[in-house]
Amino acid sequence: MNKENINIALKTLKLLKKKSWGEIRLEEIIKNSKKHKQSIKTKNDLLKNINRYVDYLLKKETSSIEKSTTKDMLFEVIMARFDVLQKYRNSFLTLFESFKSKPQKSIILLPSFLESMFLTATLANIEIKGIKGSLTIKGIFIIYIATYLEWIKDTSKSLEKTMTALDQYLNKASKILNFIIK
Repeated sequence: MNKENINIALKTLKLLKKKSWGEIRLEEIIKNSKKHKQSIKTKNDLLKNINRYVDYLLKKETSSIEKSTTKDMLFEVIMARFDVLQKYRNSFLTLFESFKSKPQKSIILLPSFLESMFLTATLANIEIKGIKGSLTIKGIFIIYIATYLEWIKDTSKSLEKTMTALDQYLNKASKILNFIIK
């Protein structure tokens, strides 16, 4: 991720601390950006850029993750993602409130978000080829969304409730999909 897009993501996240998504204007974020015309053309592009920024930080956070069982590695990678989100918690809560009232708007982000689920699987050393890989990505997506809904309610600094929920979801998934998450 280049410096310009990182700065745009940071500026967007900073504005989301103060304003709702509907109040933010594209122009106020990209007005001083030199390369914005290439990659940021709409507000949806801003959201995709934030998602890429989270993925960028996730790669950095997980660069030294220990090799372990698939389930343990997946737990570590997903929790690392929540650690990244936690740094910008108020901004992500603002986005969630916006999409909660208009969930159809979040559909545009689905391809970008699925790329993040592929990254999550890759970082957790999970094979993502073929039918098994397709099921794995869908499973990770469902687990992540369910855990995200717990994260929203988790006001603790340690994210204990989020970790407990994720562990429970992974345990259930490993019982149902024993061949995927071991």
